[in-house]
Parts: sequence; C-alpha cells; structure tokens
Amino acid sequence: MTSTSSRFSVQQRTIDVPSSRRRRVVVFGAATAITGIGALALGMWLGGNLTESQINGLAIGGTGNFTGWGLPASKLVMDVASIGVIGLLLACLLLPEHDGEPTATARRCLRTASRLALVWSVATAALLIFSWSDVVARPVTDLPFTKLFTDTVRTFPDAADYVSTTALALVIAAALAITQTRRGALLLLPLAVYNIVPMALQGHASHSTALKYSLIVHVIAMSLWVGGLLALLTHVRGEPALLAVAVPRFSSIALGCYATVAASGVVAAWELLGAVSAVWETRYGVVVTLKVAALITLGILGWWHRRHTVRRIRTGEGGRPRRAFVQLAAAEIVVMVGAVAIGVALSRSASPDTILLHTERGTTASVERPAPAPGTDSGLRVAAPSGQGAGGATGTRTP
Repeated sequence: MTSTSSRFSVQQRTIDVPSSRRRRVVVFGAATAITGIGALALGMWLGGNLTESQINGLAIGGTGNFTGWGLPASKLVMDVASIGVIGLLLACLLLPEHDGEPTATARRCLRTASRLALVWSVATAALLIFSWSDVVARPVTDLPFTKLFTDTVRTFPDAADYVSTTALALVIAAALAITQTRRGALLLLPLAVYNIVPMALQGHASHSTALKYSLIVHVIAMSLWVGGLLALLTHVRGEPALLAVAVPRFSSIALGCYATVAASGVVAAWELLGAVSAVWETRYGVVVTLKVAALITLGILGWWHRRHTVRRIRTGEGGRPRRAFVQLAAAEIVVMVGAVAIGVALSRSASPDTILLHTERGTTASVERPAPAPGTDSGLRVAAPSGQGAGGATGTRTP
C-alpha cells in the first residue's frame, strides 16, 4: 500500500512539474505582453497622441482611426521580432560547440529565429501600409495599391525602404530555415543587423548627422542587448552547463551595449529636445523621462546580475544559481519590452525639434504662396511614419 502510494506521488510530481513550468511561461508571456501594450498606450497618452491638438499651427496627434492604432502596433511587433532574431543569432555564437557541431539548443535558436524573421517581414509589410496611409492622410482602404510600385515618387517615396526590409527579412527567414551551423549564424547576424538600419533612418534621423548616427547605434546596441538576454532566457535557461558558458560571455557584451544605448540615447534626446527645460515643459520630454527611468532600472538589474548571479552561474556556488538568473532575467525582459514600447510611442510623438523645424517651413511657405481661400485648412499636419529608437520619427503632411 505504501509502495503504491509512493509511486502515485512520484507520478503526480512528474505530471505537475511540467504543468507548473507551463503556467509560469504563460504568466511570463502574458505579463510581458500586457507591459508592452500598457507602456505603448501610456507613452502615446503622455505624448499627446490619443487626441488631436494644435501647436503653432500644426495638427499634432490623433489616433481615432484604424491607421492611428495599426501603425504603432505593427511597429512594436516589427521591433520585437527583429530584436528576437538578432538575439537568437547572437546566442548561437555565444553557446559552445560539441565536437565542432552546434548543440541542439543552438539549432533550436536558429529555428525560432527563422519563424521570427517571417513575423518581422509581415509586420514590416503592415507598417508600410499604415505609414503610407498616415503620410497621405487617407484610409487604408482608399490607398491606390496598384500605383505603389509604378509611381512610387507620387504615392509613397519611402516605400523602397519598407519593401527592401520586408524582402530581406524573408531572405533571412529562408536562410535560417536551412542553416544548421555556427558559420551560418555568423554570416546572418550582420545581415539582420543591417536590415534594421533602414527603419532607423526614417523621420527624425534626417534632421542632423549626429542624430542619424546616434539612432543607428542606439537601435543596434539595443537589439543585441535585449535580444541576447531574451534568447538566453527562452532557450538556454534549462541547460545549466550552457548557461555557465554563455552568461559570462553575454554579460560583457551587455555591459558595452548598455553604455552605448545610454550614450547614444543622450545624444539623440539632446538633438530632439534642444534644451534641458524641454524635459519637463513638453510632452515629448515627459515620455523621454519615462524611457530614462526604464534604462536606470535596467542598469540596476544589470549591476545585480554582474555582482551576484553571473559568478554563481559560472562557478555553480550559492545553490540554485540558475533559478536566480531566470527570475532576474525575466524581470529585465519585462522592463525591456516596456522600454521598446515607449520608444514606439516616442516615434509617434512630435519632438520640440520637429515642431520648430516644421514651424519654420510653414512660415517660409506662407510667405511664398498666397493666403488660402476662406474656409480652407492651411495648417500642416505632423505625423510619425515609422521612426525607431530613442527619438523616433516624425514627418509632415498636408490634409
């Protein structure tokens, strides 16, 4: 009787453990998704994007239609997917090989990266449609799709960047589906990094050379840092021996990426804000402050990682070091996704630099052309097609 009861208890524990792990994964995924959506909504609200307003004759914000919400949503999916692809490829390079061959975990990373690259491609295609709709101020259903490739200059001049990014993401997905080697990951990682650059150059990046390069550096460092940690958490957490090798290697990369993200973010923010007082005097400055708070939080968590969990994972000391790493890394990922979502909200917010730039353009245009007829709208419309990073992107359109 006792033996039967013992066997039942063992069997019950065997059944309950995977179920418990599955629940934790579901809870983590739900918490991450809710954080991302909530941070996006909060950032757009603080940035003044939920309602339309007038500043110096410019119509700012307004998300009362399908495009207004579809654009930031598709951009958030695109950002997370591209970060995931880059991080998984980085993880493949950090993991040790077994007899000159990649481990099963590394091959799993490649398969997941292939699926995420498909999501990256689809999300970029959706972003193309929503950005086009936003720039020309027309509903998606009214867009002349037949002219997108035959008359690009008049329909949507930036379409080429979106199309090339979509196509290259498909190429990366196909290559990842067939490659099984570390060399393949080494070749595809620079290609994936290159593919995030066109979207980083949209909008605000054209305002100055310093802003252009700071945004490029910002998104690359952010992708390696966030994506690498996400890959370790989702694919390597169950392999203590692999974690002992990969985590110390990634820790050094993460420290460099954090410093780079902080420095490039400061440069971009300064270029877009123009003055320290704009931090608390403008909506854009408030959203920037929110992202700075997330960065400081990540810095504290990263310091704790380097001070405690990295050494314990490498040496196996302190008891259950893997669990400590997983818990802290999960908290970091949630904050990181929130920071990425805030970055998307910034891309939909008009910065002081953008308002000043388009106000000057509007003043020049009003001098050069006759006054509009009574009852017509002559104001400029500030939209934000698809910027990425600390500053985001903002464009103009005329209704």
